[in-house]
Amino acid sequence: MIIPKDHRLKIFNDLFKEGVIVAKKDFGAKKHLTIEGVSNLEVLALMRSLKSQKHVTEIFNWQHYYWTLTDQGIQYLRQYLMLPDSVVPSTLRKQAVRTHRGGDREHRGDRHEDGKRTGASGEFRPNFDGERRPRMGPGAYRKDGPPRQPRQPQENSN
Repeated sequence: MIIPKDHRLKIFNDLFKEGVIVAKKDFGAKKHLTIEGVSNLEVLALMRSLKSQKHVTEIFNWQHYYWTLTDQGIQYLRQYLMLPDSVVPSTLRKQAVRTHRGGDREHRGDRHEDGKRTGASGEFRPNFDGERRPRMGPGAYRKDGPPRQPRQPQENSN
């Protein structure tokens, strides 16, 4: 299938930026879900080509295709889009560590602001040797007498 170069560049840029691309299994759709000005068929055809070259891995689930870039695909797209080695897809970027935002809410960890720990003290030793609950068996729910004995099978007199 012949895909216009500007459409191919849009698809490749989106794939490299996100590191993953999704398309519904709908060959007649006029528009792709996320890429403006590109048909769904063009995305499906281009991803099929990249999959055959092992630049992406494909997962199909619930009538949607999911493609993720491989290391070989990242190198290919860097070369095709003329990007420096410092640019990486968002799936490979490390997430920034969240810092405490402050505010009027109490910290919900195991320490208070003054550094004292909450919870059980160091001398706490749980004891599991105490009284145990009586076993529950047939008739154990009855409180008016001893539990019933199981019924004995009756003999047939043939």
